[in-house]
This record gives sequence, structure tokens and C-alpha cells, in this order.
Amino acid sequence: MNLEEIIEQILSSRPDLTREEVLKMIEKKKKGAGEFFTDEAAARIVASELGVEIFREPLRLKVLIQDLVSGLNDVTVSGRVIMVHPPKTYTRPDLTQGKFARLLITDKSETLKLILWDDKTDLVEAGKVEQGQIIKVSHGYVREGLDGKLELHVGLRGDVQISPPDAVEDEYPPITRFEEKLKVAEIKEEGGPVVVEGTIATTPTVRKVVTSRNEKVAVASFELRDETGEIVVSAWRELAEVVKDLTVGTCIKIRNAYVRKGFADRLELTSRMSTSMEVLSKPEKTPT
Repeated sequence: MNLEEIIEQILSSRPDLTREEVLKMIEKKKKGAGEFFTDEAAARIVASELGVEIFREPLRLKVLIQDLVSGLNDVTVSGRVIMVHPPKTYTRPDLTQGKFARLLITDKSETLKLILWDDKTDLVEAGKVEQGQIIKVSHGYVREGLDGKLELHVGLRGDVQISPPDAVEDEYPPITRFEEKLKVAEIKEEGGPVVVEGTIATTPTVRKVVTSRNEKVAVASFELRDETGEIVVSAWRELAEVVKDLTVGTCIKIRNAYVRKGFADRLELTSRMSTSMEVLSKPEKTPT
């Protein structure tokens, strides 16, 4: 079993740890042994110290998205691509650069965030993975993301098949389903994703907050208005940077937003990693 396989099993059993944290533990273990350990040996020792049992042949499952739970390993899932985000880079403990890309997929049961690591992001960079396609992901592992929702990660052992021959088109929701806009007055309960279009009604305010993982991140808040009512919107992290310079009267479309209860149990929209925002029009400048 190679290093990546061991790391994937550690992450699937210990969703409280990040990939970077596990890599640092392995590197520390190697240095403590005077570099006599191989990467795989150091990783096995780290796994043992974390109470993770390493199996040579993990259980392979093909399941619906709604059946996934954190800790499942070597999972096979098929879904229609709803959203594709461009790859981003990260720095490994050895200071080399890696890449990851986020996708959102859906089947007839639920939506799911898909994380492609390193060489798997080549499919996104080459434009081979597109919105609306059906893809089949094999040898993935499930863990809980920063937002508390499940994610399917695809690393070195994973495989992504585009338009698999065994996929039945009618079994997957059409992409148009996720483009149907809701009026503010139609937002009645928590959940998502939803698409909402409206006009910025209050000047966005940006503040820094500390998350449960002790991260300091930006969040921009404002009210969005359409002809049926108003709703508070919270745009987190990168989207906060997009929102901060928008002015009252700007018409926007928000895709893949989620509904939650905010102050006084009032429903509001919040962004996640898969949320995007499009400026449809800007207010006309008043002649001076």
C-alpha cells in the first residue's frame, strides 16, 4: 500500500484532521527517526498512533449520495455536474506545490461537494469536466468539510470517468432544475442549494469572524430585495471580496446558496464553497 492510500484511510477514519496536518505528522515522524523510515512506514506509524487501522483491501461500495457517511472508504458514486470551480494551489509541508479543484454533483437523492486533488485537477484545467455532464467517481473517501457537510475526496488512487457507459441520463436531475430561480417570498425553509435573483438593498458590510476551527475569515452581509420581499445574505471568504465593492441598486444572481436561520430565527441566505454570484446590472450613475 502506497503513501497516498494510507493517507486516504487516515482521513476517512479521522475527519477531524486535515490532509496538511497528517502530512506534517508523517514528516515529523520521519525526521524523528533520522530519515530511516520510508514515507509509507512513517505513515503507518502515524496511523497506529491515531488509532486508525490500515486495511489492505478497503470495502468498495457503490451508493447514492444520500447514503454516504463520514469515514466511508473506496466509494463509487455517480452524479451530474452542477458546478465546476477552477483549480487552486496549496503548499505541502515539503514546500512543493499541489492543486485541488471543487465540483458540485447531484444524483436523484442529494447534492455533494467533490474535491479533486493534484493530478486529478488536470480534467478541470483541460476543460474535460463540464457543467451538465454525468461523471463516475471511483475509489473516493468521504469526510466532513469545514461547513459540516460531507465531501467526497479523490486522491492518487481515485478515478473520474466522464459520461460512463452505464449511466442512464434520465436517472439524474437535469441541470435546468438548478437554474430555476426562487422569489424571496418562496423561501420558506432551511436547505438548498437555491438560485435567487434580486437587487442589493443595503450597503454590504464586511467583518472578520473566527470559525470553529479557529480560522479568521471575512464575511460580507447585506439585504437582497425583489418584488416579493427582502432577505439577508451572508457572503463568506472569497465571495466577501466580490461583494464588498458592490453598491445599492446592483442587480445580482446568486447560485447554489443555502438557506439557514439567522438572528431571531429569520431565514437568510449564506454562501458555501460552491456558491457563485453574477452581477446582472449596475445602477446608473446620477449626472453631476
